[in-house]
Amino acid sequence: MKMADAKQKRNEQLKRWIGSETDLEPPVVKRQKTKVKFDDGAVFLAACSSGDTDEVLKLLHRGADINYANVDGLTALHQVCAPRRRSPDPAGPR
Repeated sequence: MKMADAKQKRNEQLKRWIGSETDLEPPVVKRQKTKVKFDDGAVFLAACSSGDTDEVLKLLHRGADINYANVDGLTALHQVCAPRRRSPDPAGPR
């Protein structure tokens, strides 16, 4: 008996649903996740500035442009030759 009651209630729900505001809404299409693809030159500069030798070598083997410059005109050579800032020693001067 409980199963018959459940089926009847479900049929009533479906009848109320048809033509309801929610039913008349257009279906929402799920978007695909956005993938960010950085230019190989930008990846090369980032690898050089972070000192990631393995990534630099991999990019060079793939034909990365060693003369690629960022928006400020800096190349990988500028990145690796620039003096690195060190964070202050928390222990203070010795």
